[in-house]
Amino acid sequence: MSKDTPIINILTYQLPFKLANQIYIEYQGRKKEANYLIENYKAYKSLSENSQTVELLLSLSIFHRRVIANLDGAVKFYGTVTKKGKTDTIRIGSYDLTEEEKNKILAVVINYNHLLERFSIPSIVMEYDETREFLKKIISLKSELQNADKENRKGKANESDNRNESNEDDLPF
Repeated sequence: MSKDTPIINILTYQLPFKLANQIYIEYQGRKKEANYLIENYKAYKSLSENSQTVELLLSLSIFHRRVIANLDGAVKFYGTVTKKGKTDTIRIGSYDLTEEEKNKILAVVINYNHLLERFSIPSIVMEYDETREFLKKIISLKSELQNADKENRKGKANESDNRNESNEDDLPF
């Protein structure tokens, strides 16, 4: 039976080796630290049953910090330079950053942000300095999602009760 491909490998596929290697090394270090914290500290024990989710979000957050944040920065840089410099192309070495290229980069950033939104992952989860801070944000997100789920179930149960009551009132006898 083959093992599933780790998400970190999927995210780094076809990235330049130097960047992919940096992401992978950071991922391995933070994953090791996260596993240690989850196993040895009571505050993080609640994540032990969600280790795969933690790994997925960790991969995504590192990709966000190393790739998406830089792409977003390039789009903002382009906007600032072209406004103040009254130009439409920025030459960086032999590379020309044109409005068309900027729009392609912006499309990647927008699609990425839509994916986060679609899966109810707030971008704040991606912003941290220490692994402990990341785990605390995951615990907070988990709690928020559980509370929202409880509220949804409670609301649906109330709707069902109301429908049953109105159905009984509609009966002719």
